Amino acid sequence: MFNNDLLRDLAESRVVLFLGAGVSASAQIAGSPAFKGWSDFLRGAAQNCDADLKDQVLSLIDAKDYLLACQLLQDSYADEWQELVTAEYGKAAEPSRLLKSLMSLKQRIVITTNFDKLIEAAWTQCLKSGSRNFKVLSTIDRNVFRALKDFETPYLIKIHGSVDNASSLVFSRSEYIRMAFGNENYATFLDSILLNYTILFVGFSMDDPAISSLMELYALNYPDARPHYIVIPEGSPENITEINKELRKLSAIKYDSSDRHSRLTDLIDKLAKDANDKRREIIAGRLAS
Repeated sequence: MFNNDLLRDLAESRVVLFLGAGVSASAQIAGSPAFKGWSDFLRGAAQNCDADLKDQVLSLIDAKDYLLACQLLQDSYADEWQELVTAEYGKAAEPSRLLKSLMSLKQRIVITTNFDKLIEAAWTQCLKSGSRNFKVLSTIDRNVFRALKDFETPYLIKIHGSVDNASSLVFSRSEYIRMAFGNENYATFLDSILLNYTILFVGFSMDDPAISSLMELYALNYPDARPHYIVIPEGSPENITEINKELRKLSAIKYDSSDRHSRLTDLIDKLAKDANDKRREIIAGRLAS
């Protein structure tokens, strides 16, 4: 079912989990989504603006220009903006079964664009007593390169910042440009990840212009390199799947998205089982040689 190269890389902890908003969306509080999606959050924030700005922001949201919509809102709210963000995304919530399943893949590096605390909670719950704790990096500077060589330590790298470090949050166009295009460490680090690890994107739509551009440059510069992987629902447009494959070297792993994406967790559980089987196979082969 799964590519043998992917299973081997998982078995040897050479896969980087890249987790997007779709993963956080799986968490619930009292049966409802734990956090608003970006679109719903921005729409709610727009309700307190004057009529002209509200209409302008809603039009941008409809066009999926979330960064510019957020820029306008952030400028309007001024000092109250960080409080608004923290009130929504700083809530405590129980990690979903999906998140716990992803942590059961036992990979050393996790990258996310989410700034809530769900991954930290799920990872902590999955650690056995005495295990090496993970480090959290919420700013992309020279220190982030330690993750490439510090093989004994797990890392959670929050490339859009973390809600408990308000100055690190990347939520508007100006912040995004500063982070993605004004920080040489950002592209260099992600390019190093692309060259030295296999990335598995989960809950990530590839709408992020910086990430999609880096993937396209990778595919252009290294046409014979092995692919990375993205988990997508069955029924996703085939032309987009082909673009991901041809222009971004992204191989699709498809799942049945019915029943509110519950089968995605089953797929990750199966991936974890197959990776553990591969790990035992590799160990047995080494002992026999």
